[in-house]
Amino acid sequence: MTVSRQLSAIMFTDIVGYTAMMGNNEEKAFSLIKMNRDIHLNAIEPHNGRLIKELGDGMLLSFPSVSEAMLAAMNIQQACEKISEINLRIGIHYGEIIFENNDVFGDAVNIASRIQTLGVPGSILFSKSIANEIKNKSGFELTSLGSFDFKHVDEPMEIFALSNPGFAVPKKTEMDGKLKSASGKSTWKKNVWIPIGLLLFLVAAFILFKDQLFGTKGVTLEMRSMAILPFENLQRDSTLYFLTDGIPENLINSLSALETHLKVFSRSATFGLPDSAKTNEHLHKLLNTDLVMRGSLQKSANESFLRCELVDAVSQNQLWGNKYLLDMNDISGLENSILADLMRALKIQSKNEVNENRGVDPAAYAEYLMGRHLSYGSTPQESEKALEHFREAIRIDPKYALAYAALANEKVVQGQFGTASTKEIIYEARTALEAAKALDPSIPMIYTVTGALNFYYEWEWQDALEAYRKALDLSPADVQVYIRYSTTLAILGRHTESIPLANKAIELDPVSISSLHNLGWCNLLASNFKESHEAFGKALELHPNWIWGYIKKAYGHALLGEYDEAIMLADKAQTLLADGWGSELIQDALAFIYTKCNEKEKADAVIERFLTYASQNTVKDPSTLSSIYYLNGNYEKAIEWEWKAVEQNSSNAYTFYIPLKYDKIFFNSAEHQQIIKAMGFKK
Repeated sequence: MTVSRQLSAIMFTDIVGYTAMMGNNEEKAFSLIKMNRDIHLNAIEPHNGRLIKELGDGMLLSFPSVSEAMLAAMNIQQACEKISEINLRIGIHYGEIIFENNDVFGDAVNIASRIQTLGVPGSILFSKSIANEIKNKSGFELTSLGSFDFKHVDEPMEIFALSNPGFAVPKKTEMDGKLKSASGKSTWKKNVWIPIGLLLFLVAAFILFKDQLFGTKGVTLEMRSMAILPFENLQRDSTLYFLTDGIPENLINSLSALETHLKVFSRSATFGLPDSAKTNEHLHKLLNTDLVMRGSLQKSANESFLRCELVDAVSQNQLWGNKYLLDMNDISGLENSILADLMRALKIQSKNEVNENRGVDPAAYAEYLMGRHLSYGSTPQESEKALEHFREAIRIDPKYALAYAALANEKVVQGQFGTASTKEIIYEARTALEAAKALDPSIPMIYTVTGALNFYYEWEWQDALEAYRKALDLSPADVQVYIRYSTTLAILGRHTESIPLANKAIELDPVSISSLHNLGWCNLLASNFKESHEAFGKALELHPNWIWGYIKKAYGHALLGEYDEAIMLADKAQTLLADGWGSELIQDALAFIYTKCNEKEKADAVIERFLTYASQNTVKDPSTLSSIYYLNGNYEKAIEWEWKAVEQNSSNAYTFYIPLKYDKIFFNSAEHQQIIKAMGFKK
C-alpha cells in the first residue's frame, strides 16, 4: 500500500442536469459522458493533470500547481462551450491531500467538491487559497462571491469566480450548493436570524418530540412497502466496497424473514437500478414503494462511519436516521444494531431470530461478505474469487454453515459460465451442502441450491420441487426461490402452478432482469405469447442492452408467425454481441429464430458459423450442438449429440422436453422420446 501526502490543486467538475438527461435519453447521456471524458483528458495532459476517478457525470482531478489547474479548467470550459448538451461547472481548491491506492483523501478533496456545487454552467469557482496564488498573475480575472458556510467544513470560506470574458459568474440567487447556510451578510442581518433561529429550534423540537406528546406515528400502517438501496461508498474506498451491498442485503433478508405487514423489495429490485432511478420520487413511481432506506460509508484517518436514514418516499420526510461507528471486527454486531433501530422505527416487534451470522467469527463473516459481493459479478474471474473468499471463511470458522451454502451456490453459478465440469460442480456443491445442512438445516439457501442441482444437473424433478417448497417455507419472500421454482414447474408443463409463482416474484421484484425474464419465459412455455411479449418488452424498456431479452421476445413472435418482428429482434441481438459470438446458447437461439422465420440465408450463416466453431473447439454444451444439427436437418447427428448431453449431464439438456423447440415428428420420434425417458421425463 503506497501512501503519500502532498500539496495539490484539486478540481471537481460536474455536468449540470445530467440526472434528468439520463431519465430522458440514457443512450445519449452515456455518449455525452464519453465526450466529456475526452475533453478532460485532452485539456489536462498539457498541464500535467491527473484524472483520479470518474464519479458518474463528474470528474476528480489533481494538478501539481494552481496555475496549471486554472489553465486546464479554462480549456475544459472552452471546449464544452462548443457542445450545447454539456453544461459544466468546476470547483477548485488548493491544500494537502493523501494519495492512497490510486485514490485521494483529505479535507481539500471535500472542499473542492463543495465549491463545485455552487457553480452554474460555464463557471469556474475556487477558494481563497487558489485566489492568493493567481491574483497577481496575468491572464486571470477574479471576482469575490462572498463567504459561504459549507457542510462538514468548520469555518466559512470566501469563494471566487473566474470573471474572464466568456466565463459565467453566478449570481447569489443562482447559487444553491451544499451549504449549512449562506454567510457574509451584514451584522444586523445576522442578528435578525437569532430569534428566527430560536423559533426554528422550537419548531424542530416540537416535530422531534411530538410522538411522545401526542402519540403521533412517524411510520404508519398505510406504509406497506420498503426499498433498501445499496449503500454509498463516499470516498470510493476499495476496502469498504463489500459492505455497500453486503449490509443492506442482510437487512433485506432479515426484515423479509419477519412476519409483518411490511413488504420489503428484493435485492435485485433495487441494487441494479441506474443512479438516475434511485431518487425517492422515481422509486415510488417504479416500485410503488412507501419507504426508502439509504446508507453511506465514510472513512476518515482513523475511523469509519456508517450513516443510515429512512425516508417517506412520497413526502420526502426523514422518518429515522442514525450514525454508527464501523468496527471491521464486528460487522455482524453493527448489522444487529441497525436492524434493532430500524425495527423500532418501523414499529416492528418480533421474537424470531433473524440473524444467520450470530456467533460467527468476525473475520470469517468479513470473508463471507466479500464473497457475496463478488458472487453477483458478471465474469468467471469474479466467480472464482468469490469461491476463494467462501473457502477462507470456512477455513477461519469450520462451523460456518452459511459459508458452506454460499460455496455450493457459487459452484452452480460457475456452471452458467461453463468454467467447471458438471462432475466437479455436483461433487463440491453436494459436499458443501451436506456440511451446511449438518451444521444448520434452517438456512434457506441450502434448499434453493439443492433444488437447482436436482433440476439442472441430476434431473431429479420431484426432489427439486420439494427442495424449493422447503426453501419457501423457510424464506417466503425469497425472489430467487420463486424464480427457480416457477421455471421448474413451467418446464414440467405445470403452467397453472408456474404462472402464479412467477407473478409473485414480480410482486417482490418488479424491475430486475431476473424476475421479468422468468415471467416472460414461463408465459412463453405456456404459449401465453401476449403476456410473454409484455414481460420481455418491459424488461427491454428498463434494460435496453439486454441481449437475451431481444432473443426471448423474438421466440414468441416467431412461434406466432410474426416473422418480421422476430427477425428484427434477432438482428438487434446480433448487433449487441461485442465479439460477434456471445455464447453457444446465443448462437443456437439465433439459428432457431431465423429457421422458424424461414430466413434461410441468415439461418444457414449462423449454423455454418457454429459448425465451424465446433470443428475447431471443444463444445462446452453438447445440447446446443444437437440443436444445431436438428435445425440443419441432420436428425441422426442431433440424436447422437443429445445422448452426449445426457452422458455429460448438460445443464441445458432439460430443453429436450420443450415441445415448442421441435416439430411434432422429431419430438414424438422413438429416438427423441427414449432420451426424454432416460432423463426421467414423462411424455
